Amino acid sequence: MKKIMTVFAVTVAVCATLIWIARVGSDTALSIKKNGFVNVTGYAKKGIKADLGTFETVIMAKNADLKLAYDKLAFDREIVRQFIDGFHFPEADIRLEPVSVQERYKVNEKGYDTPELDHFVVSQSFKVRSPDVLRVQQIATEAGDLLGKGIELRVVSPEFLYTKLEELKIEMIGKAASNAKERAEVLSKNGRFRLGNVSDMRVGVFQITPLNSNDVSDYGMNDTTSIDKEIKSLVEVNYFVK
Repeated sequence: MKKIMTVFAVTVAVCATLIWIARVGSDTALSIKKNGFVNVTGYAKKGIKADLGTFETVIMAKNADLKLAYDKLAFDREIVRQFIDGFHFPEADIRLEPVSVQERYKVNEKGYDTPELDHFVVSQSFKVRSPDVLRVQQIATEAGDLLGKGIELRVVSPEFLYTKLEELKIEMIGKAASNAKERAEVLSKNGRFRLGNVSDMRVGVFQITPLNSNDVSDYGMNDTTSIDKEIKSLVEVNYFVK
């Protein structure tokens, strides 16, 4: 008798659960039909590789005598140029910026500049812009070795860019919209309603991040630190329902 009662109780529980699920589905369908549309979000993701890299290094020399500062800069510039030439970039990819001169004044005991000149700082930068992103990454990694040769320099973090972004954005919007339609069709089959035409569509910001990164921003992201990246797109679509 106990066994029969147990089986009966389990059967009642299962039936109640199925009725609840059916009712939720029915309520959802009624709600969608009452509102007149269904809202879905589509998502698309694609791996991309940077096709342009930039590298910059700034050489500096200091001296109270401006000529001596220039001479030191010229000497160090030749060493840096030989270093860059060792990576065999085409000449068109290398640019030497004009020399910059700054005056530094002595500071008093309160930390304020005085009218008395202390020394000059002369600087000049090399910029490399190349589609060979792996070579750009290599030169940026090895540029620090120049410090061991007595050269004062600053290495700017390299940037890796994807230059066909506008064309890709159109493709990603299309893929995200297709994904939204697939989701809407699944909802319509399970929610007892038919999809109509698109009521409206909103395209979200693009997230371009390092590969496998979960970083997001409300304003979108455009990573320049990595060669291998991902572009992610979201679209929100409203469909009329029948």
